[in-house]
Amino acid sequence: MHWLYLHFPRLQLDLFEQLHPEQTGPTVVFDGTDNTVCQLSAAAISAGIKPGMGLAEVTAIHAQTGIIEYSANSESSQLEQLATTLYAIASDIVCVASNGIAINLSPLMRYYQGLDNFMALCERTLTAQRVHFQFGSGATIEIARVLARSCVNRVEKTPDPANNHLKNCSLQATELPAREIEQLNRIGIRTLGQLIALPLEEIGKRFNNQIITYLLAIKGVKQPPYSLFHPRKLFSQYLELPYAVESAPGLSRYIAVVLANNCTYLQKRNLATDTLQFELQQREHDNMVFVVNAGTAHHHLSEWQMLIDLKLEQLKLDSPVTSLTLICDQLVEFDPENLSLLQSTYSRHAENMLLGKLLARLGNDSVKTVDQVNEHRQDYAVQQTCTLHNAPASSEANGQQPAWLMVQPQPLTEQTQILYGPERIHTGWWDDHPVKRDYFLAVTGKGQRLWVYRDDQQHWYVHGYFG
Repeated sequence: MHWLYLHFPRLQLDLFEQLHPEQTGPTVVFDGTDNTVCQLSAAAISAGIKPGMGLAEVTAIHAQTGIIEYSANSESSQLEQLATTLYAIASDIVCVASNGIAINLSPLMRYYQGLDNFMALCERTLTAQRVHFQFGSGATIEIARVLARSCVNRVEKTPDPANNHLKNCSLQATELPAREIEQLNRIGIRTLGQLIALPLEEIGKRFNNQIITYLLAIKGVKQPPYSLFHPRKLFSQYLELPYAVESAPGLSRYIAVVLANNCTYLQKRNLATDTLQFELQQREHDNMVFVVNAGTAHHHLSEWQMLIDLKLEQLKLDSPVTSLTLICDQLVEFDPENLSLLQSTYSRHAENMLLGKLLARLGNDSVKTVDQVNEHRQDYAVQQTCTLHNAPASSEANGQQPAWLMVQPQPLTEQTQILYGPERIHTGWWDDHPVKRDYFLAVTGKGQRLWVYRDDQQHWYVHGYFG
């Protein structure tokens, strides 16, 4: 097999720079497990800060250096989103640790008519995601990973050039434990070429089976098993915030990142949704969950962002938010006809967008719509329904009912002339609202058209007006 390995050395810092482009000073990501710097911005490198330094040494070099705490969960979530994006151009994908993706190149050579075409597409895709990456290729994932971590940034079509590059790689680029690397350095072995040249029998006397298995993979003899990546059937993304946010509107710039990924996910699959759920992890209180509903299912970033901003204006936080999660699991097939500019359905879309704004600002319980139901009694033919479960009308007007109905029919007190009728309605005997009426279309002396009826007591009433 032929594997491409993509190494992302600073995913968390890349995300921070996307969220805070105004921060141009030195910034580092600090790993609390070993109390060292693991990711550096270009400004930090220019200031003389190096990987592996402690915080005291960093602040001594540059007192105003921005410090971000490393989060493995955040990087794993970012890596999953990158893998989902790459899944559109390659199928056999393996997520390795929290900062690497391996792609099987063997089935792609024929599909893309050569590796150069695929690599050009892959690099454009990753550049659009605004992440730093290094890459390498080899017969196993372990070979490609070492070459990527060594910044070879080449894809070889045959194993020999890759093996030649591999021999010159430092042991620091491997996955060997630091203790074993130090032990090998003491006996003068500092490159993979020197290590590979040793007989496995001699290595087996000093190291455990895990090291032997890794070296077999480095030699291209046998690769350990890996599970292939498959995108989720729903969208969910976790985001660790670089700073705790104290006000809900301040979350907008961070939500925009996960929202953009969600809309891209929906668009590529021709899906839409009318519900987004957000879970906010608060520093001093339980998690807060809030839901944003739209009047119609869609996947347009700007419209969703507007609804979310309206919702955030009304939201009150109990304590500062340290991370958030977007969950989108109510998916339907996207219907492009709903957005037509040349058909009457566009007005329905505009109406739905207005409903979405009202839902975001007033809440689900405060917004109702009017629905026509299958009922001959016009007093009960129109009912209020919940906006989120608004169903199409089950019956249509026959053309003789007016657009304006009176809340309570009023006695007919002026002289009129009958133009149409009668239309008898005798129904409702099975409930507490029986109706027995003869309806007529009448016109007054001034030309006003009325909808009138005569009850079983021969009394006349006005029930509505025609436009």
